[in-house]
Amino acid sequence: MTPQPDHDPDRLPRRRTAISEPDEISAASGPPDTAHGPRANGPIGRQRTGSSSRSRRSFPASLIPSRTSRLVISKTWKRLLPGRGLRANKAATARSRAKESLQDASTRHSGIHQGTQVPSRLGIVELGKYAHEDEMPAWLVRLLETKGELRAGGVVPVLQQLLEMSTRTEYAYLCHPGVQHVAKLRREGAFCGYRNIQNLCSHIIGTRATGWEQLGSDIPSVFQIQDLIETAWDRGFNARGRAETGGIKGTRKYIGTPEAQAFFASMGFPCSVQAFKAYSDDDDAAGRLLRAVERYFQQGAVDCMDRKVRCTSLPPIYLQRPNHSLTIVGLEKHKGGHVHLLVFDPEFQGSNTVVRLAGKVTPRRQSKVTRLLEPYRRSATHLERFKQFEVLYLTRDNGA
Repeated sequence: MTPQPDHDPDRLPRRRTAISEPDEISAASGPPDTAHGPRANGPIGRQRTGSSSRSRRSFPASLIPSRTSRLVISKTWKRLLPGRGLRANKAATARSRAKESLQDASTRHSGIHQGTQVPSRLGIVELGKYAHEDEMPAWLVRLLETKGELRAGGVVPVLQQLLEMSTRTEYAYLCHPGVQHVAKLRREGAFCGYRNIQNLCSHIIGTRATGWEQLGSDIPSVFQIQDLIETAWDRGFNARGRAETGGIKGTRKYIGTPEAQAFFASMGFPCSVQAFKAYSDDDDAAGRLLRAVERYFQQGAVDCMDRKVRCTSLPPIYLQRPNHSLTIVGLEKHKGGHVHLLVFDPEFQGSNTVVRLAGKVTPRRQSKVTRLLEPYRRSATHLERFKQFEVLYLTRDNGA
């Protein structure tokens, strides 16, 4: 059986929109404005504040309005110039609307409405710039239907060959060698989540895992994956995804770990999700991710721990980080102590070229070895740029 990783059911929190109360327009009189010096120090200002005048010319007392007169004048000006009253009304309206918004936000955050949980609709931050798209353009439909995807087989055995030749590598782990690298087509957009699901499907089909017949003899297309995810929602697997996305069928909306989990679980391929989040600047989510991935591969390499490159029969791992997803196919430690993930990135379209060139490389040409390995390496320094990750493990024995 494939080793069960430590399961953490917590998912990465969806980004919430903070609603803050707008600035209130003050209607109260403040202290006298002292910013305009000459005006504040004029004779009228001094007389009205009770200060004595330095001028030898006395100000006629008869011209100084009494308290009663000032009150009458003030009320008259308020009636003639209602701007101040309008500002006060606007401030009261703004405060009232802000209070209603805060109450609505509290309801959304709690997810409670008449005793039922109401998922909030996600936006551009989570679903991409096509978050509100009803259907993708016709040219893209034709592209996906005619071109399908870019795929390369035999990449993991080539990585094994290159890692054996690399003088930098102290040791490395690799997943099952049958995993294909499925890359995105040019101009297709942000379908990385679908391409990583296809990578994992290539492992299920290639190893004839229990239930592989549901997928057929070939990996499912983007449109088939969309249909299967929506079917999974209908059957209750991560069903809140429909409300959060508004539906993904025929669109370019991003998908992530919840959709991948619904896809595999609904088809009878058990999987588990583990989340890693940095809760402070000192918290090292990337380090915890690297340690978890190494533990995963160690459990599948108990018979070959003395080798430099430790090949296993384990499935690859679905990795989600902010704004992108990848497929983890291994882990490498350098002699200097630096640790790298080995990944299939849907953005990289050159795996077929790497497979072709690898046969011409010799250990003497270390610069060539390094150059061919670089597209698959993700260093700890690179990963530390991100504060949260999710991984999805296939947890069934997949024909190993």
